[in-house]
Amino acid sequence: MKNQIEYGFKTEPDAYRFLNTVANWDLPDLSAKFGQSSFHVRIDYEVKQNGFDDTLSKLDDLAERENGAEV
Repeated sequence: MKNQIEYGFKTEPDAYRFLNTVANWDLPDLSAKFGQSSFHVRIDYEVKQNGFDDTLSKLDDLAERENGAEV
């Protein structure tokens, strides 16, 4: 199952740091790109079907550290 989520950030550098960090994660079928503006990052990824998928939790934690939140 595909999941799509977008995060908003207070500054462009925060959004850019988040985007670069997520883009370098070693997760298959995960893409990160700017969303509505340069203050937003959209994430598309495939949810694991077997076991617990903690991807969303990791994304939320990282966004919070970079002064962002789900929009």
